[in-house]
Amino acid sequence: MVRKDIRHFADGSAKTWVRVVEGYRPAPGKAPKQRTIKSFGYLEDQDDPEAFMELVRSFDEEQRRDAPIQIEVSSNVRMYGTENRKQNYGYKYLEAIYNRLEIDAYIRRYEKNSKFRGTYSLGNIFKFLVLYRILAPDSKRATCQISNQPYGFETNFTLKDVYRALDSFADFSIDLQKHMNERVKRLVGREMNYAFYDVTNYYFEIDEPDEDGLRRRGVSKEHRVDPIVQMGLFLDEKGLPVSMSLFPGNTSETLTLQPMMQEIKRSYGLGRLVVVADKGLNSSTNIDKIINNGDGYVVSQILRGTKGKRYHEALFDTESYTISADGSYKYKLYNEEYIGRDAEGEPVRRKRQVLIYWSRAEAEMMKAKRKEKLQRAESATRNPVYTIAKGKQAYTKEIIIDATTGQELDDTARQVSVDYEKAEQDAAYDGYFCILTSEMDYSAQKIREVYGGLWKIEESFRVMKSDLDARPVYVSTEKHIQAHFLICFTALLVVRMLQYEMGGNAISSERIARALNAANCRMLRGGILQLDDVGGALAFESRTAKNGAQEETLVYSGEDEIAQDYRRIQQVFGVDFDYVYPKQEVFSRFLSKLV
Repeated sequence: MVRKDIRHFADGSAKTWVRVVEGYRPAPGKAPKQRTIKSFGYLEDQDDPEAFMELVRSFDEEQRRDAPIQIEVSSNVRMYGTENRKQNYGYKYLEAIYNRLEIDAYIRRYEKNSKFRGTYSLGNIFKFLVLYRILAPDSKRATCQISNQPYGFETNFTLKDVYRALDSFADFSIDLQKHMNERVKRLVGREMNYAFYDVTNYYFEIDEPDEDGLRRRGVSKEHRVDPIVQMGLFLDEKGLPVSMSLFPGNTSETLTLQPMMQEIKRSYGLGRLVVVADKGLNSSTNIDKIINNGDGYVVSQILRGTKGKRYHEALFDTESYTISADGSYKYKLYNEEYIGRDAEGEPVRRKRQVLIYWSRAEAEMMKAKRKEKLQRAESATRNPVYTIAKGKQAYTKEIIIDATTGQELDDTARQVSVDYEKAEQDAAYDGYFCILTSEMDYSAQKIREVYGGLWKIEESFRVMKSDLDARPVYVSTEKHIQAHFLICFTALLVVRMLQYEMGGNAISSERIARALNAANCRMLRGGILQLDDVGGALAFESRTAKNGAQEETLVYSGEDEIAQDYRRIQQVFGVDFDYVYPKQEVFSRFLSKLV
């Protein structure tokens, strides 16, 4: 821009000094300053002031175009200094989603209402921990060690501040979940006609469990003996997290459903709710309480053994199945009367729908898995070392024999043999599934469609455990544990919101983190930034599979997968920026568009 400065002299005269300047920020978050690009002299000394000013304006316009940038680099700049430090700006895309949830505003209200007296910002700490739970998940201590990396993010807090803040996070955990639910409803809509529910657990690498706290020994999903904590999680129809609750590790997962259903209905003001769950939560007590509360259910039913015996007649009756044209799928849907219990515990006759279906693809998969287990079982009979192999136990049996005569006795020696009879019995169930529902107006297609969405919650647990590194849990107090999982829950919601916005271009949370971690820059002298190339992984060619889905081949495409993913993320926000040496002001305007 053209700037005119009036300069006064000792004799009382004054002249107008003309120059072209540009604005810049010396550092992220600092007050703007101006620097001179070129000085032209005093206006009063010019023979033709109008022509002179036209020349100045012409130069200014030229500078506003894509004029070459001259970068000055000192030859004595050393490593490990601020001038060579890499800063990440990829987090800004996640921050934009985070800001849409208005979490900062909620935490500011909490600070005011609770008369928070800390010298640190709860909002800054919470945001930092949530965003870096996605980008670089680790312990709270390790996460704070990278606090100098985010571009333009104020990290003026200590590790002690972080641990103190965790107590406050636990205090507002439930209320913040309610707040985020309201924001999701306004942003993308949330009908909650039905919701998916499941339970998993997370382990702590400690020797002894708590006597009366959350960290207790229980049935671990990962077959570990460490103390665990149980988490119940609700997702909506879009696969977006709604609510989570923690339970002691020794709590049976069937006992978690009712407290969470009551809490979510009360907290979120819901009417009738249809819960979708797997067979682990299908107990007669849960079913009765769901119906007695005026709600509904869609749950899977085991077909093997005693629990599934009542459905064997319908299962193996080849009549009345509706079969697809190519014979790859068949089903039967019928009404069933059963005896339940009302709120007073009295028996009551009720009705529900039963869907039994068979899938050729699932049958072939089960057959292949059983074959693998049989091979392991056969290996175990030849070599005892194979007895530690996971999965072989399904088809081995142990008998006690006389080591010399081979006759079965009470107590001499043990012999492991392959249980072919059990394998043959299991083969009869290959590809068959059963789903029960209270919804009498659901068609077979609707039942499968609703229940089929349950994979979203299983995948969400995988994301929390693997991509967000939610376990092992390093914190120990009950409040800190609650705060840790609130951070993980919020991070999951941010990722799912971004994936929802990406639609058909959605990529995994792992690839989102990889792409955004590659978006880095360095601050050079003169208010110039140097942006690194966002890339570093070769992409593979894709092809259309027989089922119409796209699948990757083993052939490189010549493109960069990280760059492709980054462009997909940019499309969500309608931005495109790939200049290597932008001025800080230009780059700041680009980042402001994300909001």
